[in-house]
Amino acid sequence: MTAPDLRDRLMGSLVGVLVGDALGVPVEFTGRAMRDQDPVTGMRGHGTWNQPPGTWSDDGAMTLVTADVLATCGWNLAKFMDGFLGWLDEGLWAAHGRAFDIGNRTRNSLTLYRIDHEVRDCGGDEERDNGNGSLMRCQPISCWLFGSPLEEMMVKAGEASALTHAHPRSRLCCAWHALWCDAILSGRDVRAAARYASDRLRRHVPSGERPYLADMLEGLVFDRKRKHLASDGYVVSTIAASLWCLKQHGDFRSATLAAVNLGGDTDTTAAVTGGMAGLRGGLTSIPLEWVKALPRNDEIMALANRFTDACLEHWSRHGTC
Repeated sequence: MTAPDLRDRLMGSLVGVLVGDALGVPVEFTGRAMRDQDPVTGMRGHGTWNQPPGTWSDDGAMTLVTADVLATCGWNLAKFMDGFLGWLDEGLWAAHGRAFDIGNRTRNSLTLYRIDHEVRDCGGDEERDNGNGSLMRCQPISCWLFGSPLEEMMVKAGEASALTHAHPRSRLCCAWHALWCDAILSGRDVRAAARYASDRLRRHVPSGERPYLADMLEGLVFDRKRKHLASDGYVVSTIAASLWCLKQHGDFRSATLAAVNLGGDTDTTAAVTGGMAGLRGGLTSIPLEWVKALPRNDEIMALANRFTDACLEHWSRHGTC
């Protein structure tokens, strides 16, 4: 793959998260029946959070913070957490200068970090701590880890998840996402990338976690009917729904709208789907009117370019490209 292709796809992965998030924000928490009656067909505003069109939520802001840290100083867990606090307290990388949506687990982790807990001791590791709050911000991490050895991918994707979500299930979902992105950048399609990720990860999954991850590991989600897909805030549901949308729809527009119109946790399902679809198709695959609807557009594009430059340099040092 040539550098221009990589640039388009890396920038698409970052912008895709924001676009998907912004499509879902106005209808977050609405049910599937409502979405079937009034499907989202483009960028709208107000609704659930009474925000202008193009506004991203915690998903997009924490993704931008992550990309900014990687572009500025590389891998640094404490800097990630500092940046997340900067978003929560001061609106760092928020669409309009203030945070308006944050999950309970993420808030709890940032509170622990604020009161001087060690960075590795802040994430929740109980069964109930398997929300999608680490998966929603992992797209830059997955891109950064392209071409890394399996052990490094698992460790670093797990570390990044554990900043807020430290249960093995959340760590494994983020590691699987990194492997899927690695396969997509290597030229595989959605289903082949899923098989590649699962084959590499499966032997590292504890037996007690395998039943919970079967949809992902065994590709069962691809044969699901839409009515049997969950679109709640659970990490496994989110990655399964995103995969289903990507397999059903080959273009960015259709895949992200399908994710939004599942209802429920619309912003995160669409943010994860948008990041993966943007990586698959590149920035040029994202409808231009949706990109232009994003606030802070010049800043976003500048960061996407900086992040892409940092990834390409990081990969070259490790012999990936």
